[in-house]
Amino acid sequence: MSLRDVDAIDYIGVNILFRRVYVGLFDELDWRDEREHQDLLTKKIDRYIRYIRSGKLLLNYPKVRGYEIVVEYVSHHPMTPSAVEFWKSRERLLHEAGYAVHIRGVDVRHALGISVDEPEHVNAEPVEPPALEVLDPDPLTQQLADVSDISYLPPLTPERRPHALPVLRRLAMRHATG
Repeated sequence: MSLRDVDAIDYIGVNILFRRVYVGLFDELDWRDEREHQDLLTKKIDRYIRYIRSGKLLLNYPKVRGYEIVVEYVSHHPMTPSAVEFWKSRERLLHEAGYAVHIRGVDVRHALGISVDEPEHVNAEPVEPPALEVLDPDPLTQQLADVSDISYLPPLTPERRPHALPVLRRLAMRHATG
């Protein structure tokens, strides 16, 4: 996925341990043209907020109902000081919209064949893995029409165990005859 493709959701990841769903966007662009970069990032974030608020996230991924929504920004290039300030303003907007924000950088220099001096020791705290499971959309919900408001989502039906009742009946029959 690309930051230039503002109409696409780059990935959805789920951390089932912490009950979080990550709606992630990849930024492979450098910050040479900051104005264009900021415009693309703003459009992409607006698209993500519309996707979540429309209810499409829950329609496509019903298993994440009740999970905390985290917008994850993955950057391939270091940010300039003005880019950091711009991102902080986007973080404030996302927090005000009710979403958590996570940012991380990915060093792609090794994959490009660029030599990098590795430090002997990095003094950093361990971080939570971005996603333990990446989900595909639920194929049964793909036929549903677009929902304009999340309040119109139908409630989830409880999962039924088809063999639970016959087992109870057999046990009851044993106690009655025994």
